[in-house]
Amino acid sequence: MKLVIDRVAEDALHEPWTPLLPGLPLTNTEAWAQSGGVASWLIAQGFGPGARSIAVSAPDSPERAVLLLGALRAGALVVETAGEAALAFTTRQGRLVSADAIALAALVRCSIDAAVAERRLHLGADTPARVIGGVCRRHGDFVTVAEALSA
Repeated sequence: MKLVIDRVAEDALHEPWTPLLPGLPLTNTEAWAQSGGVASWLIAQGFGPGARSIAVSAPDSPERAVLLLGALRAGALVVETAGEAALAFTTRQGRLVSADAIALAALVRCSIDAAVAERRLHLGADTPARVIGGVCRRHGDFVTVAEALSA
């Protein structure tokens, strides 16, 4: 079964200049490259399936989309509230930053390593991805990129 992250990878290859989502100034290629840096950093910090979780309290933006895609690629569970998460991001002065001042802009520049590609081998349709409205959604529940990045 193809997951949303597989579709984004294919779109980055076949439709590189197409916007990831309508209304966001972020192309498929930019989203794929930047989310790979985020995923690499998250994996290096111990985030992944059955491990530590993150929270993102921010309105829709290109940064939020990249962070959520990076979490999906790392296999990290995204929860709804900061109190439930090992790492929480909020908007501060228009930028996404963690509680301990790690800027998302720095994470997107992390080098992408083999761990990101290898992690995909351990993600399946039943891997928990996000808690939305109190319901745990799995990777296979998301049909579109927009659905995976919403709420």
